[in-house]
Amino acid sequence: MDKIAVVMNPSSGRGLAAQLEPWLRLRLRDRVEILKVSPDIDAAKWARQKAEAGYSRVLVIGGDGTFRSVGAALIGTETPIGLVSCGTNNNIAAHCGLPHDHHEAVEIALSEEPQWVSAGRIGDYVFFEGAGIGLEADLWPVGEAFVRHRFRDILETPLKLAGDRSVELTLEIDPPSERQTIKAFTMTISNTPVTGAHLNLAPGIDIRDPKLYLTVYHDLGRLKLMASAHALSQGHKGHGYTTTRYPFMRLKVQSEYPCHVHADGTLIGTLPIEVVSIPKAIRVALPPPGALLTPRPPDEVALQPALIEKS
Repeated sequence: MDKIAVVMNPSSGRGLAAQLEPWLRLRLRDRVEILKVSPDIDAAKWARQKAEAGYSRVLVIGGDGTFRSVGAALIGTETPIGLVSCGTNNNIAAHCGLPHDHHEAVEIALSEEPQWVSAGRIGDYVFFEGAGIGLEADLWPVGEAFVRHRFRDILETPLKLAGDRSVELTLEIDPPSERQTIKAFTMTISNTPVTGAHLNLAPGIDIRDPKLYLTVYHDLGRLKLMASAHALSQGHKGHGYTTTRYPFMRLKVQSEYPCHVHADGTLIGTLPIEVVSIPKAIRVALPPPGALLTPRPPDEVALQPALIEKS
């Protein structure tokens, strides 16, 4: 009999994740083992152990952060992951076309065909949405404060809005290759179209694509970025700046200026960095094309996965 492991963050969705537990136990009975996330428990290690013990699927009931932690732990296995999103942003679920109804999402997680999705790695840190360098990394906490309605955090963020300046950055894309020196305020690395506070930074890309995408913002300062936030959340580019996008499998970025770097919202250090794409990182249960599902709320709307060109 197939066994199902469930990693549940009981605080996600203002306790909505925990409300699924009685129904889930009734639905799966003795086939299910549930771990509730808490500060003293290594949920990622537990999920890896269950995958190696032969459990047929690992379900994640929580937000993007819980999914990232468990997904990173399961790289190198073929155990499918099912995502039931109960978080704040829910970018991965929106991009993958998963339903807003949590019972529907559980059924997809349990029964639908898994598909390989990609990830990225900076040092030892694995990400599934994206990363940011420079200004975007500095302003990430502001975007999170907006979407979580923590307005005091916005007021207390030390932004020197009048002191913008671009910095000189050296890029090596899929080395060995010729180094490029550019000037930019910020750069983003995308594995999904939408990241953070519903910012649609890379329309048209697909988490199943083996490549990551670097976007260089040449003249997007702090004020322009904050002014463009609404347009970006709607999938539009905004105005007053130019961008260049590069697909890559491996990327090196250096600068004499110690630009901050974040990955999936976690500040992980400063330049220099090396970014590596991880194709076929994990298998995720996704709905079939054309499935009639409960739509996600407007503030989670993202572009559906683009078709990957067959080479």
